[in-house]
Amino acid sequence: MKRQVIAALAACALASADAAGIDRAFLDGLLRIPSVTSDIPRVNEAVGFVRGWLEARGVACEVEKDDAGRMALYASTRPGRMQDYLLVVHLDVVPGAPGQFVPRIENGRVYARGAYDCKGNVAIAAQALADLAGRASLGVVFAGDEETGGLTTKMMAERGCLARKLVIVFDSGTYGAYGAQKGNFYVRARAKGRGGHSSRPWECDNPIERLWAGCARVKAAWPAPTDDRWCNVISTTVVSAGDAPNRIPDYADVWYNLRYIEDRVPERLCDMLVEVGGFEIVERRSSGGPMQTDPNDPEVRKFVAARRAKWPDRDAKLGRMLAMTDARHYTGRGAPVLISGSCGGDEHSANEWNDFANMDENLDMLEAYFLGAE
Repeated sequence: MKRQVIAALAACALASADAAGIDRAFLDGLLRIPSVTSDIPRVNEAVGFVRGWLEARGVACEVEKDDAGRMALYASTRPGRMQDYLLVVHLDVVPGAPGQFVPRIENGRVYARGAYDCKGNVAIAAQALADLAGRASLGVVFAGDEETGGLTTKMMAERGCLARKLVIVFDSGTYGAYGAQKGNFYVRARAKGRGGHSSRPWECDNPIERLWAGCARVKAAWPAPTDDRWCNVISTTVVSAGDAPNRIPDYADVWYNLRYIEDRVPERLCDMLVEVGGFEIVERRSSGGPMQTDPNDPEVRKFVAARRAKWPDRDAKLGRMLAMTDARHYTGRGAPVLISGSCGGDEHSANEWNDFANMDENLDMLEAYFLGAE
């Protein structure tokens, strides 16, 4: 009973001060669903929660499933999967402690897992659909696995949830927008040696030492940048070797993560690991190539100008994103792609938060932009 009272009080706190803006009670309910990406039933519960809220307000919804039974939702202000504009948001979150799924309000902010990444943006997108139903040409994809690759976003794109004019991946805090993001590539390289008893290292060829030396040569040949300049960046992320403390292993592995801005750079890295590092390539994984939207596209210029007009005292510009979003799944599908979103903070941390005023401002900006196109 005590938990129910606390939950009810928290919901009332979110629902209070209900000026024109997002539905705070909706956001509260969504944040309470622990829709961690790996927990497909809870992600699907979040899909159902959003669908129920939208359909109660007359918004048309369609649910798609992948082969694992994971759901994604498409909703639109008018019939059809091809609208002028498309927002892409996601309902899944990274893991969090149980208490992080109980929202708390402090100084105009809501703190909870997913408040910033990305359920605050979900609330903005859902409210825009409800407010603009029949008055604008807007579709929204509510994806279910962005944190682990965004294959449900790719599925929805392949199944025709597209845009004529502009796709906006609403999943990043910026007053302006991002028109480019880096590609993401992983490679596991192996240093081979000859294992044996650690008391007689002279009888062995220690692959761990080979790995150290190879990594040093690679680092010298491809040094890490010292700032956030727009360039190809490699990072050593995982090292593994051995299965017993008294045995020299037969091989040692290292994972490299490459964030790149040009095609064919993954091949260059693999060649370097072999030729300079002396490694064998064991495994390769790609999460998608780089995305670059034409900054002179009229719709891109108009969107950035609209955000600059909304926040004239901020550095609202078209930038480039070092990380990766689901924008990669809409690259090359007819309409330019931008990345934007509300400005919260501390995503993936115990103190993740979003700001109510900024969420409402983003809603106002988007609705004016979509209506202005009519």
